[in-house]
Amino acid sequence: KYGGAGGDVVVRLTQDTLPKSAALRIEVIDQGEGIDPQHLPRLTERFYRVDSHRSREKGGTGLGLAIVKHIVQRHRGRLHIVSERGKGSTFAVILPLE
Repeated sequence: KYGGAGGDVVVRLTQDTLPKSAALRIEVIDQGEGIDPQHLPRLTERFYRVDSHRSREKGGTGLGLAIVKHIVQRHRGRLHIVSERGKGSTFAVILPLE
């Protein structure tokens, strides 16, 4: 739904580290239109939508990333989002291996 014209999304699994342990990094990378930097700090807020009109068309509620953030935190992990307008986004979940 957000992957760009072709809808291609890459999922990558790599080893990483957290301050106190080894970790697993799961990245979801799309080639969509990207997200303006001003919206990045608020993306994981409940019901926050970058573009509410487009979200309604595609069926979004603004809860998806908020739920992901809470699940990741419960597992002592981190959620990291990087995006550049016109180049897509990378959503990374980093979970401790212990």
